[in-house]
Amino acid sequence: MQTANRAPVSDEIDLFELFQTLWDGKKLITAFVAIAVLLGGSFLFLKDAVYNSKLIYSVDTIPPFYGDLKAQNDFQKKFYSVSVFDDWKKDNGNISLIFSDFADTEIIDGFVLSKDEGDQLATLESGKKGGSFILVKSKQLSMLDDFFKYAHHINELMKVEYIERAKDELNIIETRFKEFSTANDAIISQILTIDRYIVSAEKGAKVLTIHRPTMPEKVSPNSFQILTMSVVLGGMIGVFFILVRNAMAKR
Repeated sequence: MQTANRAPVSDEIDLFELFQTLWDGKKLITAFVAIAVLLGGSFLFLKDAVYNSKLIYSVDTIPPFYGDLKAQNDFQKKFYSVSVFDDWKKDNGNISLIFSDFADTEIIDGFVLSKDEGDQLATLESGKKGGSFILVKSKQLSMLDDFFKYAHHINELMKVEYIERAKDELNIIETRFKEFSTANDAIISQILTIDRYIVSAEKGAKVLTIHRPTMPEKVSPNSFQILTMSVVLGGMIGVFFILVRNAMAKR
């Protein structure tokens, strides 16, 4: 019994034919890429940019019975205090800053919940190499100056409170030791240190040294990433279209 010779059916892809097909359709693929890049560019043009900037601050002059950590905690409490913000805004009516924008909490269904850091306009952070800063994420660069003024307002409040606390501490010590002759060297040294702080603060020394905002850095949208994705996506769609069209033509 003689069997008919049949040509073997190859399931392998002819790479040369594939490349030739794509090369023949290069203009169409380029058109898809151009359209995708145009759409990506339009998105970048219409999307408002978000910038990051830092207001770096450090502890400068504090009473001897307080530490740096106490000063930083006091600053954070006042920074996120709605009463402190409202009092400051009353004296600065032209401020567009709203407390709810940078508050660290939000009310959802009547419950007070902590905000995710990504949703906060401003966060207080510590750098890896030391030093603390206010990280401001905003589409409006004018807000950087508002935060700078607000931070200085808090700095002044802290200085007034610290001076009053230092004077109270001094009165307590002096009441217990009415005559310096009955006080030991440690007590006398403590009195002099507190007194030096009061004099220094009343002459203008600040609790915190607050630097002006750093140069804003654009964080979103990422132009390079979006345009790269546009090119890749446009090319993939173009290749897919060419291969589908070629397959339909063969059928």
